[in-house]
Amino acid sequence: MDDRLYLLYLFDQNQWRRPLAIQALLKGKRTVSNLYAGLDYDLLPLYQLLPHLAASKFQQALARLIADGLLEQQTRAVRLTAAGTAIKEAHRATVFLPQHYSGFTFQHSREFSDRLFLATQVVSELQAHNRRYFPLEVSLLTQQRVKQWLRQQDISIVAERLQHEWELFLAILPTVQANYYSQFLLGHEVQRATTAQADQLAGWTTLTGELVRQDISHHLLSLVTAQATRFPLLAALWQPLASGPLSQSATQTINLLQQGNTLAAISRQRRVKLNTLKEHLLEAAILLPEFPFATYLSAPARQELATAFSDQPLADWRFDQLTNTALSFFEFRLYQIERRKSL
Repeated sequence: MDDRLYLLYLFDQNQWRRPLAIQALLKGKRTVSNLYAGLDYDLLPLYQLLPHLAASKFQQALARLIADGLLEQQTRAVRLTAAGTAIKEAHRATVFLPQHYSGFTFQHSREFSDRLFLATQVVSELQAHNRRYFPLEVSLLTQQRVKQWLRQQDISIVAERLQHEWELFLAILPTVQANYYSQFLLGHEVQRATTAQADQLAGWTTLTGELVRQDISHHLLSLVTAQATRFPLLAALWQPLASGPLSQSATQTINLLQQGNTLAAISRQRRVKLNTLKEHLLEAAILLPEFPFATYLSAPARQELATAFSDQPLADWRFDQLTNTALSFFEFRLYQIERRKSL
């Protein structure tokens, strides 16, 4: 399948969507505007799926699909045409679409993959009593964390147990994916394939290979987090990387609020602008399953917003419609998020 057609699965025939927001979401650019777009388009799980996505390639593919009549454009928004919907459905059974990827659940999955493959190599060479080898090229921090992990293990049985966990996981994968992913293993007298070599052998494009690798990685992490007793070595590798969906700064803000601090006090304490703290609240409102909307949106403000937008679809709401009110953009966006999450 032509890689350009993957874009069709990011758009909908019944909703105008902003391509720039989708592109930013795929690259992992975290702004409230991009996050809200992800929420509104039901694309939030794809956060950071393609961090190296070239803007020029994305725009060229988009332009071609518009020229071919598969997408239509209105100002800064795009939606599927009937022809685009037909092509999208025709390829659905054969195109690879991630099933396990969850960008906010496993934000550091790429770092985990580096640790996993390096740990596998180190354990294999250790079992062979070989100290003269070229380790996988990874960051210094990854090397240090793998050393720490190894020091926590029983060296006499770590190789056998790690092999067992790998076998458990590979047995769960579809055969094609298991054969593909196992090509990246390396160890004593075992060289790993390059992504280009593995993609070519599987008959996949570079983009498909990337999607498959990320989906497999997140599949593994979903198993490791849900069944840590079955994958204790892998769970120990992942645990230091595990985090919630919020950014580090937003997490700090929410923690301080939960301790009873006010926004004004946090602003002074952290030397952060109030507007930045409000953006942290909006991020939390979008990403957390539970959020105290009533705490930050008064009943009078809620009533005024409900009245202002009572006869409009959510997609048509605009803040400039509130110019004759004292309502802030923060209140507008918070109410918009609450309404969208209730649909």
